[in-house]
Amino acid sequence: MYLDLPGLEAFIAVAELGSFRRAASRLGLSQPALTRRLQRLEAVTGAELLDRRAQPIRLTATGTALLPEAQEAIGRLRAAIRRAVDPDRGQRIEIGCLPTLAVRHLGPVLAAHGAAWPESEVVLHESSATEIRAMLDANRIDFALAAIGAERWNVERVPLFDEPFFLVLPRSHRLAARESVAWAELRDEKLVSTHAVSENRRLVDAALDQARVPTTWRVEVRHLATAVAMVAAGAGIIALPASALPEPLPPGLATLRLLRPALTRRVGLLSPRERQLSPAARSLMAAIVTALRRVPEAALRCGPEAAARPAPPAAPRRGRALRPASPHG
Repeated sequence: MYLDLPGLEAFIAVAELGSFRRAASRLGLSQPALTRRLQRLEAVTGAELLDRRAQPIRLTATGTALLPEAQEAIGRLRAAIRRAVDPDRGQRIEIGCLPTLAVRHLGPVLAAHGAAWPESEVVLHESSATEIRAMLDANRIDFALAAIGAERWNVERVPLFDEPFFLVLPRSHRLAARESVAWAELRDEKLVSTHAVSENRRLVDAALDQARVPTTWRVEVRHLATAVAMVAAGAGIIALPASALPEPLPPGLATLRLLRPALTRRVGLLSPRERQLSPAARSLMAAIVTALRRVPEAALRCGPEAAARPAPPAAPRRGRALRPASPHG
């Protein structure tokens, strides 16, 4: 299909301004020239995009569906041209991140990055591990902060820290007074789980299998906040990694360290091996490495009561930021 950029610009202008006259003025065109552009675009799409009989002009169903996609596409194209003409300005960085890691670790780093790179735009895709891997495979993001698993050959890994899993349960539970619990002791417990394709679920399933505990999932949810709410309501108990524990822990809940096996997950940066990062993206990646490798060990070992957010990092200066080396060489 022919990509009619002038027609898209005309369509966006009319849709945003609700007037052919104002749209023609914005684009520096005569109204007949604007109309011809719209007609060519409608010929390409095979459908009317505007209801010209309405005052002000309204979008048809096809036009309503097309408008946000067209606005995003034209905006990204303009940003790409700005980056190509002046690489130090307007650099857009696309990051994939597990939501719990974003909430706990990225705020101070992004604040420092924004001060050092005021023209940089950071887009944070808060997604599941499965969705992040799909974005990496499609080369849609610059890098990701996530749990490191069995990654494909074309994904570079930069390990940052290992974090243990804790059992979250009501303070009224029979195990709540303990400091730790073995997986085998969960044999008869009602378990709450994140959805089956999550990385946390895969690790917990493996630990239960190793302890020879049959899985009895009573509640399965997608979001961790929902899972914690289910535990607080007494629907069951759940195993979560340290960075996923609510901070502060809600009243009425307790955490225990899980042992035998001592389950951990490795958190790190993942990036497509062939992707060329902009200077701003390299700077941000280096800042995340510096900040998260300083995460206090006590915060990971002792749960939310001992957790302390890392201090805001000093943003690397332009021209000195290096892409972190791959652990494979």
